[in-house]
Amino acid sequence: MARTVAECNQYIVNNLVTHFATVGITINPTLWSKRNFLRLVCYSFAIAQALYEQLADQSIAEMEDIQNKSAAATKPWIQDKMFKFQYSATNPQYVQIVNGIPEYPTVDENLKIITACAVTTTVTQNVKVKVAKEDPFVALSAPEITAAQDYIDTIGTAGITYIVTSLDADKIWIEADIWFKGSYNAIIQTTVIDALNAFLLNLSKTDFSGFIYVADIINCIKAVEGVNDVTLNDVQCRSDAQAFGGGIDLVIGADVVLRKYPSVAGYIIQEDTVGQTFADTLNFIAE
Repeated sequence: MARTVAECNQYIVNNLVTHFATVGITINPTLWSKRNFLRLVCYSFAIAQALYEQLADQSIAEMEDIQNKSAAATKPWIQDKMFKFQYSATNPQYVQIVNGIPEYPTVDENLKIITACAVTTTVTQNVKVKVAKEDPFVALSAPEITAAQDYIDTIGTAGITYIVTSLDADKIWIEADIWFKGSYNAIIQTTVIDALNAFLLNLSKTDFSGFIYVADIINCIKAVEGVNDVTLNDVQCRSDAQAFGGGIDLVIGADVVLRKYPSVAGYIIQEDTVGQTFADTLNFIAE
């Protein structure tokens, strides 16, 4: 970061005093008049030094800007670019080469629809770009996915295969016994379900395409005011494409068989099959 003229001047004066002292010459800058020759020389060099540092900072900033906007095969770079994807059903958004950089000639914040993105590399060395939109998350429409695919193919590294996907939320089914203080009877079901939904929403935002852990589900329920204890009897997660009952078991008969589940869509909500929602499968026991 560039120093001010005053800082540069003080640095030069201090060094001048130090170096002259090594050969037995004492210099006292506090006695310099405004017309003192050494004072004018030091200040002139200070101005030149400050201007040089300002130009150097500007040059570094310009180079970093070019580097940040240039195609690079890093996951954070791809993720950042996907958040800048623009879509309009009535006004197609085309990437153009602007000063040697592929970008939108006009940036419209209202057209940036992607709110979640995760980038992974498959075993076949393809780059999978998983995205969602809105808040809470939902899948992109078919036209939006097509446009997003064209976008990353245009700005991405030549020779790399990018695969853009956007799916409806995964579902989690929880059958559990929850013991609670009797005085909370009127609100316990609502507060526990609200806590689980908030937990799933926050998890999707903070760890999109990450894992959901059995231990975290237990901790979420036990943290609700009024809850004394909980036993997860059965827990199953599935992608939206799978039928209810055909997912992956995490807990069977109160035994943990798989401690974590990797989200397929990147985000997860409670099971929405009629008769299998949290309100149907959570058993509350007063004590």
